[in-house]
Amino acid sequence: MRRIVFLTLLIALFAFYKVSAQNINESAHAENDTIIVETIIFTPSQASDYISNLLGIDSLWRTEGASMRHSLTRLVDHYHEPMDSVKKRLMSFDYDSIVIKPTFLSRSDTLPLRWLNKATFIVDTTALDKDPISTKETIVMNQVDSLIISFKYKDKIPSLDSLIDSLLASRDTIREVFIDSLYLESRNVKMHRVYTDSVVPPLLAPGRRKSVRFLPDSTGIVISEHFRMLVADTDSPFFIVPDEKMPDSLKYAVQSLFVHTEVRDSILLYLNDIDGQRIPFWLSTGESDQYRFWVRNQANDSITLWVGNPTKFDLSLVLEDDVSVERREKKPVDDIPITTIRPTRSLTALKPLKEIPVYWSYGLGSSFTMNQTYFSNWSRGGESSIAGLLDIRGTAEYTNKELKSKWTSSGRLRYGAIITEAQGFRSNTDEVEVNSQYNMVLRDKIDFSSVLYGKTQVAKGYNYPNDSVVVSKFLNPGTFTIGLGVEWKPIPKTSLNFSPLSYRNTFVLDTANINQSAFGIDNDMRARQEMGGQLVVRNSITILDGLNINNVIRLFSGYLDKPKNIDVDWEMSLDKQINWYSMIRLNLHIIYDDDIRFPVLDSAGNPVLLPDGSEKKAPRTQLKQFLGLTLAFRI
Repeated sequence: MRRIVFLTLLIALFAFYKVSAQNINESAHAENDTIIVETIIFTPSQASDYISNLLGIDSLWRTEGASMRHSLTRLVDHYHEPMDSVKKRLMSFDYDSIVIKPTFLSRSDTLPLRWLNKATFIVDTTALDKDPISTKETIVMNQVDSLIISFKYKDKIPSLDSLIDSLLASRDTIREVFIDSLYLESRNVKMHRVYTDSVVPPLLAPGRRKSVRFLPDSTGIVISEHFRMLVADTDSPFFIVPDEKMPDSLKYAVQSLFVHTEVRDSILLYLNDIDGQRIPFWLSTGESDQYRFWVRNQANDSITLWVGNPTKFDLSLVLEDDVSVERREKKPVDDIPITTIRPTRSLTALKPLKEIPVYWSYGLGSSFTMNQTYFSNWSRGGESSIAGLLDIRGTAEYTNKELKSKWTSSGRLRYGAIITEAQGFRSNTDEVEVNSQYNMVLRDKIDFSSVLYGKTQVAKGYNYPNDSVVVSKFLNPGTFTIGLGVEWKPIPKTSLNFSPLSYRNTFVLDTANINQSAFGIDNDMRARQEMGGQLVVRNSITILDGLNINNVIRLFSGYLDKPKNIDVDWEMSLDKQINWYSMIRLNLHIIYDDDIRFPVLDSAGNPVLLPDGSEKKAPRTQLKQFLGLTLAFRI
């Protein structure tokens, strides 16, 4: 019986232990699932330090220029010093008190040397994986005949007779030093040798503004470079300044940024009424508009109030004009006055409008001309081809009627190419022109005129069929002409500009690759300069119902070299308008320059030779013609 009671007590204790353990575990889980939110409180100083530490952790930010990082940086900077303090300090700084003087500053670098022998060294700045110096020792036995010993000593040497036919031997050690110059050259290490008054090769390239000297113990060299700098005085916060105008430029830059900041930034205000309603209103700079608000009193009367913002820190309040408030009252009819008001009307004088002059006018036009030919199984032969010409013109014109002056500038780009099955892509037109002309009225139809004209190309040119040798390219050649004279306009769209004082410069910059003699320049020169007179004739007429003919003729004659030989540059174009975006265009360009000469060929097509064996050359008329359908666009 006791055993049964004892077992029953054990079972009860075990069950009680399991239930208690389960309750403890559930309580522990419940405590773990509860999140305790701790309120974080920062002082301004602690907040600034915390954000600064986060900004200094580069791995925290995904990108270096993150906008969040930039905004936090500006917030911390604003905490350390408000913008008003920065503005006050920068605006009160005396920029005019900075004294800038020129001075010379030097910078020196010390480089170690390694001496290979008494007179040869290298600059030891390159890591070498082996020693470039090797030594070799050789033992040499010199044999000396005993007969060279004087006979007067033979009696003093015992058994000398037995040694007369013998030889005496002397021993020498030769130590040779070898320098692996090929290894040093492969590592781009130069060997320098010291002579009485020079080092070969020199340590510095000729023309450098540097100096070099050896250290007293010859273990290194000191390379010094002197710079002429502008240095501010010691009382200013600046040291080396770029130029003398820097303080003034900095002063106006600071003022400009503060003005921009004041204009850009706004201040948010709230207008409250008696009912507690809040209406947002932004204060900014430069807002001349006024905003209308309705103000009500307790009697529910409304009055218009105009709120303005003349400056960033000012607010203007203006009541509506001619406002009267009337309330209904019970009065006898006899007591109500009846008044009649007639408004006073008058006419207000109007001021005449002042004409605002328009000085500048612009124009841009482009055209694309195309010509295409196609052959397929054509018994008479032929080659398919396609050709195009792009012509872009731009003009800018300044007209001042009060000064009676006019300045016209224009630019033109013409580039054309042809594509064939046999020859491929080839350019056939490449021109860039710049023209600027200033006119001032002298009298009716006659103006004082100054002109500037430049001409070159944009791409490389070849003398086909040889497409391996470049004969021309950008500014090779280039021609610029400057002239002073008068311009006469006898009829509309026709002008004659005569410049008796003109200067023309034809140049080739890359004479190593471009043959300048092909453009009339001497073989030992890069440019041909000419003083002479220039006549430019421009004419535009319309005939035969929409056929426009445009001519530009340039004549130039040098005063010093063959003034009778006149250079001619004549360009004529015939345009027939088809519709508003297309036309038929024929372009002719003729050039004759006495300084540009071509080989003279005989009937067999071979060059004619002079008695000295050189080719005979003579000037010839250059002609270029193009006809095609043109697509024109004008602005």
